[in-house]
Amino acid sequence: MKDVAIAGTSGGYRSVFIQGVLSAFEEKCFFANAYGSCSSSAMVIALATVKKLKNLPLKIWYDGYKLSQQENRSQSDAALFAIDSIYPMVEKEIFDTANRFLVNTSYVKSRDAALVTQSSMSRRLGQKLLIEASKKVSNWRDENLELHLFDTHSCETTQLITDQNLKDVLYATTRMLHAWHLPAYINGKPYLDGSYTSLCPAVELTKLGYSRVICISTEHDFTPLDLFSNKSIPLKMNHSEIIFIKHDHNLSVMGVDYYKATEAGLKNAYLHGIDKGLRFIDCFNQ
Repeated sequence: MKDVAIAGTSGGYRSVFIQGVLSAFEEKCFFANAYGSCSSSAMVIALATVKKLKNLPLKIWYDGYKLSQQENRSQSDAALFAIDSIYPMVEKEIFDTANRFLVNTSYVKSRDAALVTQSSMSRRLGQKLLIEASKKVSNWRDENLELHLFDTHSCETTQLITDQNLKDVLYATTRMLHAWHLPAYINGKPYLDGSYTSLCPAVELTKLGYSRVICISTEHDFTPLDLFSNKSIPLKMNHSEIIFIKHDHNLSVMGVDYYKATEAGLKNAYLHGIDKGLRFIDCFNQ
């Protein structure tokens, strides 16, 4: 479907719901021409782009979570573990496929900000930004970060993903300052989680000309434009339609959240995603 793009929001371990939805799509041969991602959903959507999502075991999520809970470890270790696990399945195919793969990231544009974000001072800043995000105060973000959309089919408005920076892009888009201790660089420049500047590339995909964008959200009701925004991703943008797939239940109650996961919770959220994906295909094809 050349006019259709699929986009996933950020979500940490909640991204297993996106994995379920896209596994249903893969099973039913429901594919798009472009796949956009942000944060942890990038690893899931990279596999969906090359039609290999069935090869991603839920165990990777839980093993990564357990790793992050060890002494002197963090979510950096969980992210790098997952990236290393999926990388052999995408490192060549992501560039051979005709499908387009895109990833939201946040570029640290000021030197002073980079000195903090890429150092041991980052955790305190990250905690401060979470408080500001809860109050919808975006001053620091606006002054120091800007959205960069990385793309295997780079154009004038996107940055190119190459075989030299793919791993760095996959890590950088996940890096939330309060919970990741290892800095992120792409092409030698400092980057952070895409969520700080755009929770999901749905809007960006409409700007690239896709007339229908399927947005798979890890948020139950309100899906904000970014971590600091009080505005939601719209249903219409740039003459394009944005169609949402959302979970029916609170994923944290099911046992999976941004930075926490249980084995049962991962399985339940994944199966719920499969169910939502199958139901969506039935409605979409009518």
